[in-house]
Amino acid sequence: MSRKATRIAALLAIALLAALFFFFQDDILGKDQPQKTVAAETAAQPEAPPQTPVEAMVTQATSLRDAISVNGSTVPNEEVAITSEVAGKITSINFREGDYAKAGQVLVQLDDDELQAERKRLVVQRQLNEKIAERLKALYDKEGVSLQEYEVAAAEVEKTEADIALVDAQLRKRVVRAPFAGRLGLRMVSEGSYLSPGTPIVSLVSINPIKLEFDVPEKYSRAIETGGQVNFRLDGKENSFQATVIAKEPNIDPETRTLRFKAQAPNPGGHILPGAFADVQVELEEFAGTILVPTQAIVPELNDKKVFRYENGKAQPVVVTTGIRQERNIQILEGLSVGDTIITTGLLQIKPGAPVRISKLN
Repeated sequence: MSRKATRIAALLAIALLAALFFFFQDDILGKDQPQKTVAAETAAQPEAPPQTPVEAMVTQATSLRDAISVNGSTVPNEEVAITSEVAGKITSINFREGDYAKAGQVLVQLDDDELQAERKRLVVQRQLNEKIAERLKALYDKEGVSLQEYEVAAAEVEKTEADIALVDAQLRKRVVRAPFAGRLGLRMVSEGSYLSPGTPIVSLVSINPIKLEFDVPEKYSRAIETGGQVNFRLDGKENSFQATVIAKEPNIDPETRTLRFKAQAPNPGGHILPGAFADVQVELEEFAGTILVPTQAIVPELNDKKVFRYENGKAQPVVVTTGIRQERNIQILEGLSVGDTIITTGLLQIKPGAPVRISKLN
């Protein structure tokens, strides 16, 4: 085939293809257009935002007692430094450091040899005087002696008895006893040493019950009455203790403007020691029908505070007015009603109006 014939055949083929496209272009474009339109419409629809899982609570009316925290310290129920009223040599020490002493228990014995000898002499003298008085009484009954002679003999008996009583009193002072039951401290004397009056021998403390002293600001002092209860915690101990108020100072401290109170708590095992620092919780006014929410549910802002309330699957912010703050909860004065569902977790991940899903309802 010549070059000219080949060129003519190519032009005819191109013209044929153009004619076919012209006649069937509507069918071709008509079939493809709906698919593009559906795809475009599908792409134009926005995806639903994910729901943030949160925990929530339903508000209820409850009672709330206002309280303040003040510092205090534990003190012994009774405390004394054991001393002797008289001077003398220590002949025996009848206790060990740290022992529990009963009331009246002998702790220290002082030398009493001279007094014991004097007492024996006086006992013999009394017996002699009694016999003399008996003989004179018999003679007086028979008018053998005068009344004056008999009375002198009877007076000698009474004098001897008085002398014996005086020696007995001196002997009792040679024995040092525990004035009350309690725990003994460290010994400060030794056997054989000479003891002067007033010299400390050992300390004795009674710690059951244990006492608690604490100072309350003047404006709150009227809320505390004798017989009322306070709770306190000690450093290093997780559980709290309850004490009963037993007394208060009659005057307010002019420097600190506080009033000192004293309370006591049972301490049968002696686990609470004197001198411990105490965090004392003093209850004041009671509020009925109040709403409490966890402190972590409060979102602080520049000029107010808000919480997120669950409404129709979304987190809606609500401005609230707060009141008394406790360790875990806070009082809501305005902004919420009983029965509201309040979001308590995930507050940093949610925005106003964001969809949420409650995973746990308290």
